[in-house]
Amino acid sequence: MTGIVLGRVDPQGSLLETRLMRRHLVTRGSFYERLADHGDELFSDGEFAHLYSERMGRPSIPPSVMIRALLCATHDRTSDAETSRRTRVDADWKAAMGVDDDFEGIAARTFSLMRARMMAADADNALFEATLAKAVAAGVFKGPLRSIIDSSPVNGAGAVQSSYELIRGFLGRVARAAAGILSGPTAAAVAPLLAGKAAIDWQDPAARKEHLGVLVAAGRVVLAEVAGSGDPAVAEAAELLAQVIDQDVDEDGDGNPQIRQGVARDRVVSHSDPEMRHGRKSASRRFDGYKMDVISDEASELVLGVEVRAANAGDGEGAAPLLGHIRDTLAGLAPAVEMGLVLADMAYSDGDVRVAVEELGMDLVAKVPPMSNGGRYPKTDFYIDADRGEVTCPAGEVSTDARPTTDHKGRPAWLFAFGAESCVGCPLRPECTSAAAGRTVMVGVHEARMADARAAQLDPKIIAMLRLRCKVERKIDHLQDLGMRKARYRGRRKTKLQALLAATVANFKRLAVLGAFDTAPQLAAAA
Repeated sequence: MTGIVLGRVDPQGSLLETRLMRRHLVTRGSFYERLADHGDELFSDGEFAHLYSERMGRPSIPPSVMIRALLCATHDRTSDAETSRRTRVDADWKAAMGVDDDFEGIAARTFSLMRARMMAADADNALFEATLAKAVAAGVFKGPLRSIIDSSPVNGAGAVQSSYELIRGFLGRVARAAAGILSGPTAAAVAPLLAGKAAIDWQDPAARKEHLGVLVAAGRVVLAEVAGSGDPAVAEAAELLAQVIDQDVDEDGDGNPQIRQGVARDRVVSHSDPEMRHGRKSASRRFDGYKMDVISDEASELVLGVEVRAANAGDGEGAAPLLGHIRDTLAGLAPAVEMGLVLADMAYSDGDVRVAVEELGMDLVAKVPPMSNGGRYPKTDFYIDADRGEVTCPAGEVSTDARPTTDHKGRPAWLFAFGAESCVGCPLRPECTSAAAGRTVMVGVHEARMADARAAQLDPKIIAMLRLRCKVERKIDHLQDLGMRKARYRGRRKTKLQALLAATVANFKRLAVLGAFDTAPQLAAAA
């Protein structure tokens, strides 16, 4: 970063600090008082020196002060404008920031610039990891860690728009980025479409279809003219416009554009935040935005790591990458601290996820989803001997007729067929199958691993262990109280910054409860 050099807090401190001059006004036992007294144990100006110019420029507000202000803003869920006001007038905030009583405050725009600096240098992740370093230094982590993973929906900050608005929005983005590339007639034809929502009868299907045709035609003309542009901004906007047209539009029998029925895979839902996606937490609970993965330590209840992914990403897909990152982080902080068991719910119970976690040197403990077969015998009622290549049905019939196939994920599998001769006269047929050709059973690559997990979940120790998963749910609830129900900023990376700030606040408060700052007993009890 150029134009601003690193500003530093005077290491000798000041007798005019609010935490000293007006200590009686600072809420006792509060987050602000703890941040005032112990913030310097986690955040120092030198750790953020790489965010600023080395030689030339005006001095910045010390980054440690900025960081504390951002944490206060996260704790109180304030806008930049309100954050600016509180840095000027709020005694709790001034004490937490470590500034003098006559501090004039921080401009709202400065917070946006600070966040940009932090993301560019991955300083938000380093800020969060400072809480883990403090936990290591205080001896909080003992023995192999038993971690818990879960995910939570984060509603996006962008507006979810119709196909018409998406095409018009991205058409405008391309037109602005390619202002010097588009021909005069094309620019003139596109301009009226960008002036605002079309003045048509939106209740009339024919009028809507005609307007869609105009938008799509204009989009295709623009895409043709900007094809091959070397400008990254133009190329990015053009790619999004082409993606939206492809995902939301097909053709009727006459070759005219019409809205596609159904939802395209990985559909873009907002032109103000193109990274947002449709997602589901359950069959009945849909959301638009992102998915936040959270891993916490079961014993200390500290957050070990967070990640933000697309809302339509599977829960299990994010487990191994985040666990691997946490393992590497802890290895750099304290090689003796190892990751052991990982507790999860059924969304993480897929065989591929189990293999990926095991390859990291950890064991995944999660219930296997129950199998059903429309009221008939499920596959779990059959005895599968993969070593001998045979499957035995509940009636005692044995099949060795294995045919190569693939499962729902395209992984290799074997389909064992019992055949009509085995099933036609079977007294258990009504409870087993209605297929004229007889019952079939698919055996996948993870069959033995899943059978072992299914048997293990009946162990009383495993049952008791899985009850501990509620701790990560409680931690997610804490992060949601700190603002993680809804993204404050547009884009996945900015939403991750928000999640890391929330996790930093949550860990700071938890560290105080754990006595990592040698907090007085009465303060720890008030946490």
